Amino acid sequence: MSKSKTRKITGQEVKTFKDLADEIIKQNKCCACGSCVAYCESQSFNVITMENHFPRFKSEETIDNCKECGICYYICPQTPPILELIEQSHEIQDKLGKILSIQALRTTKKELEDVRQDGGIVSTILEYLFDKSEIDAAIVSEYDEQLQTIPKIIFNKDELVKAAGTRYSISSQVLPLKDLYQLTPDFLWEKGIVEIDQLRIAFVGTPCQVRAIAKMKQLSIKPAHLIKLVISLFCFENFNHDELYEILTKETNVKPTEIKKTWIKKNFFIKDNKGNKHEVDIKKLDPAVREHCLSCDDFTGKFSDISVGASGAPEGFSMVVVRNEKGQKVINGLIKDGYAKPYSVPLDQINEWKIKKINRLNKMISLKIKKNK
Repeated sequence: MSKSKTRKITGQEVKTFKDLADEIIKQNKCCACGSCVAYCESQSFNVITMENHFPRFKSEETIDNCKECGICYYICPQTPPILELIEQSHEIQDKLGKILSIQALRTTKKELEDVRQDGGIVSTILEYLFDKSEIDAAIVSEYDEQLQTIPKIIFNKDELVKAAGTRYSISSQVLPLKDLYQLTPDFLWEKGIVEIDQLRIAFVGTPCQVRAIAKMKQLSIKPAHLIKLVISLFCFENFNHDELYEILTKETNVKPTEIKKTWIKKNFFIKDNKGNKHEVDIKKLDPAVREHCLSCDDFTGKFSDISVGASGAPEGFSMVVVRNEKGQKVINGLIKDGYAKPYSVPLDQINEWKIKKINRLNKMISLKIKKNK
């Protein structure tokens, strides 16, 4: 194990990327969020990069470029520093996190009907925010033909169709932040933006990635200050791409290029390009589960403004958990302006329905913790 260079600030040892490598990356605890690289690269330090979903020194020569500031270690979602602070900031008292409201919604947008996953609400929220000029950009992910995930910043709603649907292999969602300061003045001007600090971004990610954003915002780390709304996806576990599709191909004889849609409903389902549906026992995918998922106890993304997922939702709807007033304002506008339709629950059953859905989410958290023991 390499000995890390450290320095002290106010009597405390500051850990560097070498410590992050020793304690997190080499121990297979890295969730590949890309926050360490995003910060370092956005500051033009020329030290680390992402390689096969793992942060690495770019070369032996770049090791000495490290400023030993410790920021990468602090903002990593897998390290303990400032976790208590972000829990206090988000008023978190349990594993589920603060809940302002919970309901089931489905999109009314025709262009999303064929590509949506469950209720299509995440894409609908982003379309609404673009239409209302509440955001200038969104961080989403797309697929390539091999179903490899590609994190991406989009600047208009026309790109949302490509980003619709659920990803089951890792996407380094925080990574695109590294390129923001490379945007040219001409590009920004075309978007009606005079300078980069005026950019307003919506972020979509898994609970661990959302935790990284919360840490960055807690420490006022640029460029996370540009993120104005954080949407978390429910996540029980994530998979390594190659292992996942190797197992699926073996079980179904369907190659990644022949897959039209995937979803999980107790088991893993595939719909191929010919319209055939294939079911795979979810337990057969355990060898493909990313190791960092085995220590995660966050299912809904408690550090978000809005959490969205399928668990507990009626068929064709998404469960939507609102964490704060900012998130509630968005959801209220979504419904009021006809972008989404709520699931109808009889007035005398609303409280019972909400309690039932909250219990369902708590059960999923318990199952996740139990599996990871």
